[in-house]
Amino acid sequence: MKNIFFIILSLSFSVTAFAQTDDDYVNEDKTTTPKQKRSIDSDATIIYGISNPDYTNHFLTPTSLTLKKDEIRLASSDIIFAKASYGITNSTTISINSALFGMFIPSIKQSVAINNELTIAASLSGGQLLAINEDSVIAFGGGSIMGTLGNIQNNFTFGAAFYYAKGTFDFANNKDELSFFHFFIGGHRQIGQRLFISFDIMYFPTYQVYTGSAGIKITIRENMSLGIGVMPIAWNDVSTNNGVEFQPILIPLLSFKMLLNKGG
Repeated sequence: MKNIFFIILSLSFSVTAFAQTDDDYVNEDKTTTPKQKRSIDSDATIIYGISNPDYTNHFLTPTSLTLKKDEIRLASSDIIFAKASYGITNSTTISINSALFGMFIPSIKQSVAINNELTIAASLSGGQLLAINEDSVIAFGGGSIMGTLGNIQNNFTFGAAFYYAKGTFDFANNKDELSFFHFFIGGHRQIGQRLFISFDIMYFPTYQVYTGSAGIKITIRENMSLGIGVMPIAWNDVSTNNGVEFQPILIPLLSFKMLLNKGG
């Protein structure tokens, strides 16, 4: 049951995580043909002619880059998860996260741009992770800190988070509560005009659980992105001392993101 809970929890990170930065979007260069590769300088935020509309998250983990003021981001993951985010300012974003299994988690995040290549952020979230009925509810809360190196097109993120879940029923090893700390890293890399490679890795040291994702993101339009990937799971079976055992599980990941009121 604990491993199933980690699957649900990991997928929910793709919905509950969010971030923001002061970096400007890069507008498409109308003088550059779609197949012409641009030259890149040290401050470049684009390789080809289209800016990345889905830079605030990898698949499961956040970046420290977030919405501009008055921007709205709508996201759906595996049909089950949905999220709406709003940029209050260029450095503060609020979100509402939901899922078909009764999840309802408000979130808030504050970011600080250290320089053009480094942004740090901290987030807090809390609410209802799961609700089967009135007698089967799991409350959820916690926070995270992270740093992102790079820009909206190409970046690398590292961070740590602590969360606590309390249920009205036993949902993990005959217990009604679970606290967990984890580290995470993630990356974005543009490899074509509309194509990005994205990955993330999470490690829960207390429970010796490893998970993450890998896949591609396709920019459908300047404000829409489609993500296709997989999520493997592994853990160290301390009872047998056989080391890390990769389970024959590859959960498919499918996400759709839309950015409204896109800033210039």
